[in-house]
Amino acid sequence: MKIEEIVFDIEDKNLFLIDDLSLKADAIRYSILPKLEIISNEIISRIIELYKIDFYLDYSFLKAPHFRLSKTQRKEPTKIDYTFSSISITGQRKKDKWHGLDRGDGQTPQISPSHLSIDLDTDGLSVNFLFNHPKNFTNETYIKFFDFFIKNTEILNGLSNKSNLKYLFSYADTFTLKNDLEIKLSDNDFDVIFKGTNIEYPIDYAKINDAIFSFLIFFPVLNACTQIALNKSIEIEKDINSLGRNLRDLIDKYYLIDYLKEETKPEVLMTDIVYKAESKIKVQAGIRWQVFRRDNWRCVACGRSAEDNVILHVDHIIPRSKGGKDELENYQTLCETCNIGKSNKDNTDLRKRI
Repeated sequence: MKIEEIVFDIEDKNLFLIDDLSLKADAIRYSILPKLEIISNEIISRIIELYKIDFYLDYSFLKAPHFRLSKTQRKEPTKIDYTFSSISITGQRKKDKWHGLDRGDGQTPQISPSHLSIDLDTDGLSVNFLFNHPKNFTNETYIKFFDFFIKNTEILNGLSNKSNLKYLFSYADTFTLKNDLEIKLSDNDFDVIFKGTNIEYPIDYAKINDAIFSFLIFFPVLNACTQIALNKSIEIEKDINSLGRNLRDLIDKYYLIDYLKEETKPEVLMTDIVYKAESKIKVQAGIRWQVFRRDNWRCVACGRSAEDNVILHVDHIIPRSKGGKDELENYQTLCETCNIGKSNKDNTDLRKRI
């Protein structure tokens, strides 16, 4: 599937509200995360193009939920209520790499405490920056990061405005980012969060591009935190210059427009009103998830699943053009390749091959 074809629709929104926890987990694992991974690959390619860095030298993409379960656990119904799914850039999990970090317990840090993520939940798609995970470093380590944050509040404010990631203030009586950070530091409160505007359902390629653009604009902050964790010189000015030189080309190439405004008002959808009402009642699984679960989350033609890096589709056995109905028994699960190979003149029930 190409990124231009990815859509998160109303059934994806309702997925996070359903009561069937096993179905929800399987849908996230086999349908939502594969799409997010396509988005992550696009982000990587654009970061390399925009900032001219060797991305894989220091970074890796993480996905959540990670579903690192044993075979026995996979066979048992899940008791976890997953309320979101996300992909995030963070430093590689690696020993003897993060020389700028000190845990203070003699253990070698393996994880950098900064994350830049794209999150999907019932409210929509959003880009978020989180600092201080894990929370196991010395005060001296945190002071190095906060020195950077406090000295560069003008840059942080500028990137925040352009990317629509808003700093979450911790103290009601502070009016500036600098003051809030200074109080945090004095109180040993080291959480720093920039929260992105929720991009509402239905989410198509244009809206996904919005999220990617926000991600790219705020990347210099993540990169600076990574340089601190590596005990290297901070080069955020270099990244800002790269951003300035290449931003217009990026906008033209990916048809990203209207991003130089200070604020972007999100589109208001009538579905918000509907779903506020629906959240008070039991939400049933959408037909797509029922079809996928019935077919064991695999293509009924070739047997491949999302674990084989394929995207699953719901196919009409009898095409609509030939009178096929929109009902469970007229649906089958096909991977993208098999779905393309089955024309709308073909009314083969591939489930009979199983």
